[in-house]
This record gives sequence, structure tokens and C-alpha cells, in this order.
Amino acid sequence: MKLLYAHEHLTCRNYVSDFHIGFNSKEMKQGEIWRPEDKYYNYFIFLLEGELMMSCNEFRNHLCQGGEAVFIAQDADALAEAITDSKYVVLSFDNQFTLCDRLALESLQEYEKRPAIFNKIEIRSPLQSVLDSVMFYLEHKIQCKHLHAIKQKEIFLIFRAFYTKEEIARFLSPMLNKNMNFKVFVLQHYQDVKTVEELASMCKMSVRSFNRKFNEYFEDSPYSWMLKQKSRHIKTKLADGKTSFGMIIKEYGFSSPAHFTTYCKKQFGQSPSKLRKQLMLENY
Repeated sequence: MKLLYAHEHLTCRNYVSDFHIGFNSKEMKQGEIWRPEDKYYNYFIFLLEGELMMSCNEFRNHLCQGGEAVFIAQDADALAEAITDSKYVVLSFDNQFTLCDRLALESLQEYEKRPAIFNKIEIRSPLQSVLDSVMFYLEHKIQCKHLHAIKQKEIFLIFRAFYTKEEIARFLSPMLNKNMNFKVFVLQHYQDVKTVEELASMCKMSVRSFNRKFNEYFEDSPYSWMLKQKSRHIKTKLADGKTSFGMIIKEYGFSSPAHFTTYCKKQFGQSPSKLRKQLMLENY
């Protein structure tokens, strides 16, 4: 079946390019390696065919086969090596859930009682049906961000409808584990503040204690890490082509267009206009 009006789809402002979160179909040849492209996101890896040797944090060298899914949480030290030629669908997503999904996730915490293990989950037929539809859309380059969001919600709905709460709690344990609450809180709220002091206050901690705990979880100082995130977000907004320079200047607290230009030259080696043009060409 041929996609009609392909140009309209590819040039739509809601078209999802490769650097956005969402679904992607991937193939790996034997011996190839996969790592998370951006540790800010969570990843579901739905292995359709083949075998992958997976490692994640302290859990090393676990074999995953076609028909199984793996969850990689934010900031995880993860790696997959293809034991055989493999095909999979990967969904990358942040922690900005709807209220309904968030309440459902919070209700799972009481089921996560056992020690943490490397956990996989079976791709059952309802989930496979969703993945088949995702593959169809990807193959036909129907990449609307709203469609990706709907399909992500459908994945979570399938989990709630066709898997026990114990199964899902085990599968999502890195996101539910109370030891991860500090990291998740930082990732959810760092964009709401302007300074390290404000973020420490939100965590109800002294700056000294916050700095020490932050370094333990992120292996970086809060100030340095927040600067890196600011640069990453500004670069993303420049790449999307929709956000004006004036909006970026206002959102990120630059005092003037000249201040913003100086920042871009220092951080990225070129002016905002040249950087935007380069990024848009790279992601066209």
C-alpha cells in the first residue's frame, strides 16, 4: 500500500525526526552493539527476531530472545550486543505521564517487594498487535508525534489489561524503586528552576547535602549538569525550526539577542542562525 500525499506528511511540523522521542524500528547484524542514545530517556526494547546479550547497570550478560521485551530506565548504563541478526522496535520516552498513567504506576509500588533483578517480559499477542501497527506506520513514514503518543499510551494500556500487576511491577522496577526517587525527581523538576539552590529547596535538602547526593547519582556537580541540560534543550529547540530566537531568549533568561549569540558561539562554536540551519539540514 502506497502512502498518499507523502510530502505533506514529511513536511508537517508534527513529523517526528530521528532525534525525537517515540518509536523506531531497528535492525542489528551479528556482533553489532546498541547503547541508549540519550540517558535522559527511558527505553522499551521489543525484540521481534534474533537474540541480544543485554547488560544494564549491575546486571550483566542476560540473553534476550525474539518475543521478549526489556526496560532500560533513565540514566542506566546499558548495552546490547547482537548474538544473531536481530530486529526490534524501540520506544524512548520521558517521565511526563498523564495523571491516569501516573496513578497507575504509583499503584504498582506495593507489588515491587522482591530484590531487584534483570527482568524481561513476554510479548503477548495483544502487545504484538500494537507493535505490528507501529511497524506498519514506521514503514510507511507516518511519523506524526501525536500518533507516537497515542501508541505509547496504548502500550501502557496493554500492560494494565493483559499483564498482572506483579509482572509489570517487576518489569518497571527501576522506575518504581524508591532508591530511584531522587534521580527521577531531579529529572522531572530541574527545568522548573533557575538555580541549584532552588532545586535543592524543592528536594527539601541543604545545598551541601544536595550536592553530595547529586554527585553520587549523576557523577557530576548540579551546576555543571544543569548547564549541560540547558545546552541540550536549546540545541533541540533550534533544531525543530519552530521556536523563534526570541522565545528561546525569554525562556532561558538571556538578557539580549547579543547575549544569546555569545552563548551559542561559546557552547556550539557558531551563531544561533548558522547552528539552526546546520541542525535542520542534518535532521531533514
